[in-house]
Amino acid sequence: MQTDGRSGPARAAHHLIPSAYFQDLAAGRGGPETIRFLRTTEYSRRLLLLRVLLGTIAATPGALGPLPGVDSAWDTLTAVQEHAPEDFQELLLNPQIGVWLGHSLRRLSRTAWGDGPLWTDLGHLYAVCSVAALRAGLRLRTTVPLRDGAAMFPTLGLARLPGRPHWGTAEVVVEAGRLRVDPYGACVGPPEPPGTPDGDAPGWQGLRRLRADVAGRPVDVWLDDIDPYRDLSEPLPPERLDKDETARWQERFTRATALLTRSDPSMAAAVAEGLRTITAVRPAKPGVVVSASSGDAFGGMLASLPPDPVTLAVTLVHEFQHTKLGGLLHLLTLEQDSGAERHYAPWRDDPRPLGGLLQGAYAFLGITDFWCRYLDEAPRAERPLAEFEFALRRRQTQDALRVLDADPGLTAHGRRFLRGMTARLPSWWADNRIRPDIAALAEFAATDHRTGWRIRHLSPAPDDVRALARAFVAGAAADWRIAESFVVPDLAAPWSHARTGLIRQRLAGPADGTWPEPSDADRALVARDPAATDAYARLLADDPEAPEPWTGLVLALATGGPAAGPLLRRPELPRAVHRELRVTGTAADPRHVACWLAAGTAWPSSGN
Repeated sequence: MQTDGRSGPARAAHHLIPSAYFQDLAAGRGGPETIRFLRTTEYSRRLLLLRVLLGTIAATPGALGPLPGVDSAWDTLTAVQEHAPEDFQELLLNPQIGVWLGHSLRRLSRTAWGDGPLWTDLGHLYAVCSVAALRAGLRLRTTVPLRDGAAMFPTLGLARLPGRPHWGTAEVVVEAGRLRVDPYGACVGPPEPPGTPDGDAPGWQGLRRLRADVAGRPVDVWLDDIDPYRDLSEPLPPERLDKDETARWQERFTRATALLTRSDPSMAAAVAEGLRTITAVRPAKPGVVVSASSGDAFGGMLASLPPDPVTLAVTLVHEFQHTKLGGLLHLLTLEQDSGAERHYAPWRDDPRPLGGLLQGAYAFLGITDFWCRYLDEAPRAERPLAEFEFALRRRQTQDALRVLDADPGLTAHGRRFLRGMTARLPSWWADNRIRPDIAALAEFAATDHRTGWRIRHLSPAPDDVRALARAFVAGAAADWRIAESFVVPDLAAPWSHARTGLIRQRLAGPADGTWPEPSDADRALVARDPAATDAYARLLADDPEAPEPWTGLVLALATGGPAAGPLLRRPELPRAVHRELRVTGTAADPRHVACWLAAGTAWPSSGN
């Protein structure tokens, strides 16, 4: 904002990424110095977005409704940047302000819709101005919009004005180091003394903090449950955590960051440098951990409360990987793709576009590294599960990197980045700390997921399926010289992951109620009991389209002997052929169809 955008275009500036930073990021790493660089580049981006927003508001008649003109915002923000540049930068880099900027620009371009009049989103600008003036010690009198009778002030808290209109306005006065909303009425604001913004007061809900010593430095992270822009897209109403929930968050955060500091001090230091907010959410299903992040919200993440410090540490690493890659993607183009959802991602149940696969692979590069480093930190009772997680994530990451390598949509920068990621694999596969029986369980879990994904989302060519069905009826051999299957996403098909849950349950100890309930067939398969084949056949007799028992049947046959191993290359074929036989009125046992296909000739390698 240092050049007045109202008087003409600002000078263009370019950030050059040092090669060492790029290589560190490509390897899934990046210490505090690299994170500081990304924050600097993100600040430049935020300045550009803010300038575009103010300019677009100025060119849009009536955009601010009953609120002050945009010139007053220009004047306030320019003065704050001059008087307190570091405070201004820290405020502008707040993740929720990034979400607000992106949402407001999308509303102006009519690519997003809010829950109220346009000016209620755009007018949040004056709440930002109020906090900026307070940080800089400047006086300000302005007006802010109300959402459900409340106004959010980023990094401070939420002012509630009972009896006000759902969509209304309130006057704000900033002076003498204090911020007051509706100063001649309810007069609410942060409590005294200054510097304690996470406290509550009548009419005021303070933004809470999580505090810990991380990698030798004190860290404060906002625990956000009130800012309307704490979500990744549309504004949300407040959903206040109670005292017990807040205390559990603090306990888990303290222990998770201590664990991360012990097992990976460099990653812990990077997280301490870059993480600013955690948006607390409640999962739709008890026991399920959800987390997410957004390129708009650099330094922020959304998460439900994990059940233990290890899971929270993994979640921190997972989402911080997305933060780092998101910052890099604001500087370099790593892929150019149509966005079609066509790729298999070993950690997702749905097909992914190339960009989504790249993001996921980068996140799991960090997760695999975490489990590798945590192995020697894990308590004896937790060691088997830690070995399993390391082995499984190692396999999943390698499979994803191979898919990325085969896609022509990566740019030259993307290819270089992929080489850096792939260079991490050899040391993980040379690691001899994983017991062979646990490594075999991880391979089974990875195969289980890939098989289930293909059965749900890949469809063989109809002509090939009809030809195979006719050959089965005629008693001829199955000819596998057929076209590759194509992606037809079936997002409605249920997926329990019960077999992998059963493995984790057995490795972790007694069940705690969070594992999916396996069927008798699943229990038999995980135990390598030959009865699993017949058990899955009985399930298919009840529902011949169900993907879960088809997946189990293919796995049971393939693990029962090498003759059925080829089924794993094209596991979507047995269900498709069995369906065609039913359509033509031919009764067939699913086991017979699968075994007949396994005994076929001219088996191709799978390209999907």
